Amino acid sequence: MKAKLTSLTYLTLGLLATLIIGPILPSLAQNRPNCSSPMTQADMNSCAGQSFRVADAELNRVYNQFINNLSASRRERLIDAQLAWISYRDATCELEGESVRGGSLQPLYITTCKTGLTETRTQEFVAYSQNRYPAGSSSRFSEVEQQHRSALNTLRNRNASSLLDASENAWQAYRSSACEFERSGGGNAAFNNCQIRLTEQRIQQLK
Repeated sequence: MKAKLTSLTYLTLGLLATLIIGPILPSLAQNRPNCSSPMTQADMNSCAGQSFRVADAELNRVYNQFINNLSASRRERLIDAQLAWISYRDATCELEGESVRGGSLQPLYITTCKTGLTETRTQEFVAYSQNRYPAGSSSRFSEVEQQHRSALNTLRNRNASSLLDASENAWQAYRSSACEFERSGGGNAAFNNCQIRLTEQRIQQLK
Protein backbone atom coordinates (compact mmCIF):
# COMPACT_ATOMS: atom_id res chain seq x y z
CA MET A 1 0.00 0.00 0.00
CA LYS A 2 2.76 2.41 0.98
CA ALA A 3 4.59 1.73 -2.29
CA LYS A 4 1.62 3.04 -4.23
CA LEU A 5 1.72 6.44 -2.57
CA THR A 6 3.15 9.31 -4.55
CA SER A 7 2.36 12.09 -2.09
CA LEU A 8 1.06 12.70 1.40
CA THR A 9 -1.68 15.07 2.39
CA TYR A 10 -1.70 16.55 5.87
CA LEU A 11 -5.19 18.01 5.73
CA THR A 12 -6.24 18.19 9.37
CA LEU A 13 -9.76 17.64 10.61
CA GLY A 14 -9.88 21.27 11.66
CA LEU A 15 -9.00 22.47 8.19
CA LEU A 16 -11.48 20.03 6.62
CA ALA A 17 -14.21 21.34 8.87
CA THR A 18 -13.32 24.89 7.88
CA LEU A 19 -13.61 24.02 4.20
CA ILE A 20 -17.00 22.39 4.68
CA ILE A 21 -18.61 24.73 7.15
CA GLY A 22 -17.04 28.01 6.04
CA PRO A 23 -19.27 28.64 2.99
CA ILE A 24 -22.37 27.68 5.01
CA LEU A 25 -21.69 29.88 8.02
CA PRO A 26 -19.95 33.05 6.82
CA SER A 27 -21.09 34.86 9.95
CA LEU A 28 -18.51 32.89 11.94
CA ALA A 29 -15.85 35.16 10.48
CA GLN A 30 -17.15 37.92 12.72
CA ASN A 31 -16.28 35.82 15.79
CA ARG A 32 -12.69 35.09 14.83
CA PRO A 33 -10.18 36.32 17.39
CA ASN A 34 -7.68 39.05 16.69
CA CYS A 35 -4.56 36.91 16.45
CA SER A 36 -2.23 39.88 16.63
CA SER A 37 -3.45 40.37 20.20
CA PRO A 38 -5.50 37.40 21.49
CA MET A 39 -7.32 38.26 24.70
CA THR A 40 -8.44 34.90 26.14
CA GLN A 41 -7.05 31.40 26.39
CA ALA A 42 -9.66 30.27 23.89
CA ASP A 43 -8.44 32.94 21.48
CA MET A 44 -4.83 31.85 21.98
CA ASN A 45 -5.77 28.25 21.26
CA SER A 46 -7.71 29.28 18.17
CA CYS A 47 -4.86 31.43 16.86
CA ALA A 48 -2.35 28.66 17.50
CA GLY A 49 -4.55 26.33 15.51
CA GLN A 50 -4.66 28.83 12.68
CA SER A 51 -0.86 29.13 12.67
CA PHE A 52 -0.54 25.36 12.54
CA ARG A 53 -2.92 25.06 9.61
CA VAL A 54 -0.91 27.65 7.68
CA ALA A 55 2.36 25.85 8.45
CA ASP A 56 0.80 22.49 7.60
CA ALA A 57 -0.48 23.73 4.24
CA GLU A 58 2.94 25.14 3.37
CA LEU A 59 4.63 21.86 4.25
CA ASN A 60 2.13 19.99 2.11
CA ARG A 61 2.78 22.32 -0.82
CA VAL A 62 6.58 22.11 -0.63
CA TYR A 63 6.53 18.36 -0.04
CA ASN A 64 4.31 17.60 -3.02
CA GLN A 65 6.32 19.89 -5.27
CA PHE A 66 9.56 18.20 -4.25
CA ILE A 67 8.45 14.58 -4.37
CA ASN A 68 7.23 14.88 -7.95
CA ASN A 69 10.83 15.38 -9.10
CA LEU A 70 12.21 12.24 -7.44
CA SER A 71 12.96 8.83 -8.88
CA ALA A 72 10.67 6.00 -7.80
CA SER A 73 13.19 4.59 -5.32
CA ARG A 74 13.90 7.95 -3.67
CA ARG A 75 10.20 8.75 -3.61
CA GLU A 76 9.59 5.56 -1.65
CA ARG A 77 12.32 6.46 0.82
CA LEU A 78 10.89 9.94 1.28
CA ILE A 79 7.40 8.60 1.92
CA ASP A 80 8.79 6.27 4.58
CA ALA A 81 10.62 9.18 6.19
CA GLN A 82 7.59 11.45 6.13
CA LEU A 83 5.28 8.85 7.63
CA ALA A 84 7.84 8.37 10.39
CA TRP A 85 8.06 12.15 10.83
CA ILE A 86 4.30 12.43 11.35
CA SER A 87 4.42 9.79 14.10
CA TYR A 88 7.40 11.54 15.67
CA ARG A 89 5.73 14.96 15.51
CA ASP A 90 2.52 13.76 17.12
CA ALA A 91 4.23 11.72 19.85
CA THR A 92 6.68 14.51 20.69
CA CYS A 93 4.00 17.17 20.90
CA GLU A 94 1.84 14.96 23.11
CA LEU A 95 4.86 14.77 25.40
CA GLU A 96 5.20 18.57 25.22
CA GLY A 97 1.64 18.95 26.46
CA GLU A 98 2.14 16.49 29.29
CA SER A 99 3.63 19.16 31.56
CA VAL A 100 0.26 20.97 31.65
CA ARG A 101 -1.98 17.95 31.25
CA GLY A 102 -5.62 18.68 31.93
CA GLY A 103 -5.12 22.43 31.95
CA SER A 104 -6.34 25.03 29.51
CA LEU A 105 -2.77 25.48 28.23
CA GLN A 106 -2.39 21.90 27.04
CA PRO A 107 -3.91 22.41 23.55
CA LEU A 108 -1.75 25.52 23.11
CA TYR A 109 1.42 23.65 24.03
CA ILE A 110 0.65 20.77 21.69
CA THR A 111 -0.35 22.93 18.73
CA THR A 112 2.57 25.30 19.12
CA CYS A 113 4.92 22.32 19.21
CA LYS A 114 3.40 20.93 16.01
CA THR A 115 3.77 24.29 14.29
CA GLY A 116 7.44 24.54 15.20
CA LEU A 117 8.28 21.01 14.04
CA THR A 118 6.30 21.53 10.85
CA GLU A 119 8.14 24.74 10.01
CA THR A 120 11.49 23.02 10.61
CA ARG A 121 10.50 20.15 8.34
CA THR A 122 9.42 22.59 5.63
CA GLN A 123 12.83 24.27 5.79
CA GLU A 124 14.43 20.88 5.24
CA PHE A 125 12.32 20.28 2.14
CA VAL A 126 13.27 23.70 0.82
CA ALA A 127 16.92 22.71 1.25
CA TYR A 128 16.29 19.37 -0.48
CA SER A 129 14.72 21.16 -3.44
CA GLN A 130 17.93 23.19 -3.74
CA ASN A 131 19.99 20.00 -3.62
CA ARG A 132 21.28 20.85 -0.15
CA TYR A 133 21.40 18.64 2.93
CA PRO A 134 21.43 20.74 6.12
CA ALA A 135 24.29 20.00 8.50
CA GLY A 136 24.51 20.14 12.26
CA SER A 137 26.98 22.26 14.17
CA SER A 138 29.03 19.39 15.61
CA SER A 139 31.64 17.40 13.73
CA ARG A 140 31.33 14.03 15.45
CA PHE A 141 28.15 12.00 15.78
CA SER A 142 29.49 10.05 18.75
CA GLU A 143 29.70 13.24 20.80
CA VAL A 144 26.15 14.40 20.15
CA GLU A 145 24.82 10.88 20.65
CA GLN A 146 26.40 10.82 24.11
CA GLN A 147 24.83 14.20 24.87
CA HIS A 148 21.51 12.86 23.65
CA ARG A 149 21.64 9.85 25.95
CA SER A 150 22.53 12.09 28.88
CA ALA A 151 19.64 14.48 28.18
CA LEU A 152 17.24 11.56 27.75
CA ASN A 153 18.28 9.91 31.01
CA THR A 154 17.98 13.20 32.89
CA LEU A 155 14.47 13.74 31.61
CA ARG A 156 13.50 10.12 32.25
CA ASN A 157 14.55 10.50 35.88
CA ARG A 158 12.13 13.41 36.18
CA ASN A 159 9.38 12.10 33.93
CA ALA A 160 9.41 8.34 33.44
CA SER A 161 6.19 8.34 31.41
CA SER A 162 5.04 6.18 28.54
CA LEU A 163 4.76 9.34 26.46
CA LEU A 164 8.51 9.90 26.73
CA ASP A 165 9.20 6.37 25.55
CA ALA A 166 6.73 6.72 22.69
CA SER A 167 8.28 10.01 21.64
CA GLU A 168 11.81 8.64 21.78
CA ASN A 169 10.94 5.50 19.81
CA ALA A 170 9.15 7.55 17.16
CA TRP A 171 12.10 9.92 16.90
CA GLN A 172 14.58 7.05 16.53
CA ALA A 173 12.50 5.64 13.66
CA TYR A 174 12.25 9.06 12.04
CA ARG A 175 15.98 9.76 12.31
CA SER A 176 16.80 6.41 10.75
CA SER A 177 14.46 6.78 7.77
CA ALA A 178 15.14 10.49 7.19
CA CYS A 179 18.90 10.00 7.19
CA GLU A 180 18.62 7.05 4.83
CA PHE A 181 16.73 9.33 2.47
CA GLU A 182 19.42 11.99 2.71
CA ARG A 183 22.08 9.33 2.09
CA SER A 184 20.26 8.31 -1.09
CA GLY A 185 20.89 11.80 -2.49
CA GLY A 186 24.07 12.96 -0.78
CA GLY A 187 25.99 9.84 0.16
CA ASN A 188 27.54 8.95 3.50
CA ALA A 189 28.49 12.56 4.27
CA ALA A 190 24.85 13.60 4.04
CA PHE A 191 23.84 10.64 6.20
CA ASN A 192 26.33 11.60 8.91
CA ASN A 193 25.30 15.27 8.78
CA CYS A 194 21.67 14.22 9.06
CA GLN A 195 22.31 12.12 12.15
CA ILE A 196 24.18 14.96 13.83
CA ARG A 197 21.57 17.59 12.92
CA LEU A 198 18.56 15.59 14.03
CA THR A 199 20.27 14.48 17.23
CA GLU A 200 21.14 18.07 18.08
CA GLN A 201 17.50 19.03 17.50
CA ARG A 202 16.41 16.19 19.76
CA ILE A 203 18.73 17.28 22.55
CA GLN A 204 17.11 20.72 22.55
CA GLN A 205 13.66 19.15 22.76
CA LEU A 206 14.64 17.01 25.73
CA LYS A 207 16.16 19.87 27.74
